[in-house]
Amino acid sequence: MKSTNTSFYQKTEARQSRSPSAIVIGGEFAGIAAAHALKNAAFQVVLLESRDRIGGRVHTNYSFGFPVDMGAAWLHGVCNENPLASWIGRFGLPIYRTSGDNSVLYDHDLESYALFDDDGHQVPQDLVEKVGKVEFEGLGELRSKDEEDEGLGELRSKDEEDEDI
Repeated sequence: MKSTNTSFYQKTEARQSRSPSAIVIGGEFAGIAAAHALKNAAFQVVLLESRDRIGGRVHTNYSFGFPVDMGAAWLHGVCNENPLASWIGRFGLPIYRTSGDNSVLYDHDLESYALFDDDGHQVPQDLVEKVGKVEFEGLGELRSKDEEDEGLGELRSKDEEDEDI
């Protein structure tokens, strides 16, 4: 006759032999990197993201009628200790100084921006300047509000409603 204790111990042993599991909250770069590292360490991983996409602030905005890549435009602490500093050097990307609170970007103007469409063609400079001005004005307006948090997309929608009036 088989003991019921044996089946209890077998179930316990089976549970202990399974991989540990983890839940990562947030599908931005840090969350994706954490989930990847845990998966490589034999964890069972579930990645939770509240938006309908991963990437955090990094996404493509199509509201101007052409794609504009958003987010990940700012790298803080560019120094030899930062692992991305060597990549920046290898790719020959420009680095601009900022004020201590990161509110002012020195040695920079909108004319130095180049935007490219889905086919790799450069977007005309007048559109680049228009997009830049709209984005910077919107960010300035968002920064001055003490109300509920609003995204740039919500602000842009309100501007479009005002134009219809």
